[in-house]
Amino acid sequence: MFVITVNRKKITKIALAAVCIVAVGAAGIRVKGFFEKDSATAAAARKTKLSTTQEMVDYIAQKGFTADMQTAQVAEVQIPKKFDDSFTAFNEKIKQNDGLSLEKYKGEKVNKWTFDIIGYDDNDTNAVAVLLVRKEKLVGAYILEKPDGVAKPMVKQNQDAALEQTSAEGGMSAETEKAAQVTELTADEGMPTE
Repeated sequence: MFVITVNRKKITKIALAAVCIVAVGAAGIRVKGFFEKDSATAAAARKTKLSTTQEMVDYIAQKGFTADMQTAQVAEVQIPKKFDDSFTAFNEKIKQNDGLSLEKYKGEKVNKWTFDIIGYDDNDTNAVAVLLVRKEKLVGAYILEKPDGVAKPMVKQNQDAALEQTSAEGGMSAETEKAAQVTELTADEGMPTE
């Protein structure tokens, strides 16, 4: 038989230790929840690695579009060093796609991949999926309707009507979307031009 004697000091120490254990456990749960939310947000905005055209076509398919791999074209373009209002609005459209942004890439050269979209909508509108890739990382993505050159977030139209309404801002002519050696994304039109 064991006999344990406990005085006031020991009871106080035991109670204090129990309170500390409960407090640390509760804080750990809150911190874990915070980091899980933060990592989920980071994962959503994380740059997707795209090293092959098949990975690019698969990414476009995840967004609800069918890309024609046979029409793939690539050109090197440069993000402007300063964004004007038009380019800022264009960047907002890109942000609607997985939280991507061109802010960190001001003045940098990126590869602009384009793919024709098969069966874009019921109105027989032609469209191109555009992926901006730097060092195999996706930094921007959007849909370009042709021939009017309206840029839209890479979100399936019937999935989000609100994005469809806000996407009418900005745009460019279809002829400025042809492949080039090195071009600059101009701030005045908000899109890549020669």
